[in-house]
Amino acid sequence: MAKDAGDAGPPAGVTRQGQQVAAHWARLSVTLDGALETLRSRGIQPEQATVDDVHAVDMLHMGGLVAMDALAAMAGVGPGQQVLDVGAGVGGPARRLAQKCGAHVHGLELSETVHRTAVALTALVRLQERVHHTQGSALALPFPDGAFDVVVMQHVAMQIAEKETLFAECVRVLKPGGALALHEIFLGHGGEPQFPLAWAMDPTMSSLEPLAACTARLARWGLQAGDFVEQTEEGRRYHAENMEKWRLALARQQGADGRSVEAVATRLATATSMERNLREGRLQVGMIVYRNRARQPR
Repeated sequence: MAKDAGDAGPPAGVTRQGQQVAAHWARLSVTLDGALETLRSRGIQPEQATVDDVHAVDMLHMGGLVAMDALAAMAGVGPGQQVLDVGAGVGGPARRLAQKCGAHVHGLELSETVHRTAVALTALVRLQERVHHTQGSALALPFPDGAFDVVVMQHVAMQIAEKETLFAECVRVLKPGGALALHEIFLGHGGEPQFPLAWAMDPTMSSLEPLAACTARLARWGLQAGDFVEQTEEGRRYHAENMEKWRLALARQQGADGRSVEAVATRLATATSMERNLREGRLQVGMIVYRNRARQPR
């Protein structure tokens, strides 16, 4: 399988939208310096940090650790399994799946800046043997067919217009009987979303679709859908809590959660909009696991 990537230019399969999204997260994500500063502010010397310590800043999706653990349980992630995290961010979910579930995890991230932070944080907590990071595009996964027991995606598909290619790649790298585990944001029934959104400052960066469209596509490829676990209200509360936390930080003219003051100001604006969109039903959030039944050997 692919190992930790260097900086040999843009990854294969990067679209104009992908470039915008990668730049967006490079500006707003946790930085290595920010993560180290947060650890020190909590009385933790970075060289002594544990995986659990770093989880204070490395879970970038709605619901954090609770949501990650719930999705892993739904997918049945267990010891020794090969797991791919598509859109891995700074690597928090990958490290959680390795440390808590005993899996061998490959994290794929498009943004070079975010990827570098993921590599550094994994080295910091000494998990390089079980967590590998690759910079690359979800539209051209640099892994062989049937390589993974589980493919995980959290808050990724809504940023990618080429959904046929995205999901075809995810299915391609799944083993027979494998699981595609999604914790995703879908188009709700309350009308078109209002911008900015967490992943998109304007409509050119967003590609939402309804849950039914996602399920229908995967059914055509032989994947069987499990139960959908609604998380919209949990997502609304998550953003409401962040709004309060970030307002307090900005009132003190401080950053927060390993982010700069400028990044926190932008995240406050997007969180405020996200809370409204979720409350009005313009967005739907939830978890669902699809099983690769069609390719299971007879």
